[in-house]
Amino acid sequence: MELLVVIAVIGVLVAMLLPAVQAAREAARRTHCQSNLHQIGTALLNYEQQHKELPIGIIGYAAPQLLISWNVQLLPFIEHESLWEQYRLDLPSYEPPNRELGSVVLSIFLCPSTPNDKLLSTTSSWRGLAFTDYGGIYGVEGEGRNHPDFGNPDIPDPPKQTLHDDSLGVMLYDEPVSLQQITDGTAHTAIVAEALSRRIPTMEWANGHNIFAQEQSTPINIELGIDEIADEIGSPHPGGALVTFCDGHVAFLGNDLDQNTLNALLTRSGGETP
Repeated sequence: MELLVVIAVIGVLVAMLLPAVQAAREAARRTHCQSNLHQIGTALLNYEQQHKELPIGIIGYAAPQLLISWNVQLLPFIEHESLWEQYRLDLPSYEPPNRELGSVVLSIFLCPSTPNDKLLSTTSSWRGLAFTDYGGIYGVEGEGRNHPDFGNPDIPDPPKQTLHDDSLGVMLYDEPVSLQQITDGTAHTAIVAEALSRRIPTMEWANGHNIFAQEQSTPINIELGIDEIADEIGSPHPGGALVTFCDGHVAFLGNDLDQNTLNALLTRSGGETP
């Protein structure tokens, strides 16, 4: 009888301690993720200091489609000079030798809390390329924000971007952004964020498609339907997601953040006050 009582007590203690242990492990993983994003923020600023502008979100979105990501441009600033020296900016990201280089798993681009442990893509043109859990911020999309003249062959100089200027972020198609263009302030403008949908096609670190615009009515960590894929901000961290800003700092934005405030943080020159 006494043995049964002891076993019961131990069971209760284990049940009480387990959530605390899990919470401590998640706190450590979140700290690791925050460190990754801080290193990315530092690399972005070092890139800007050398080039006097931030990396292009996607090189070769228009023809010829190279689809080279902002991540590739950061390689020499995150201690991967050898990968950078071998990379061919005149060739698509999914063709040799870039394809083999993009298959290297880079831990700085991975959130340790991601439940899916798949590291390499298994579908599409980027089959075999390594994933990232972080996306560049293109801006805010939705009704009234999309540029009606994008891709219009009937006008002499159609815009390169799908959104109006006041809805654009910092990671753009085929155009770099300077710090001077961030009139909302570098401390109030996001540049990289955790992606809600991860370990999926378009979320390979060498794939230029890993920039996205947040839908203007969509909060952080919106619940997705079955088989639904959305390029939005989110994370497996309870309560919110981590975001890197243009001054290099990292912040945890909660799921209940006011939508207008979130939208303001994702545009570089919208004139909003976050």
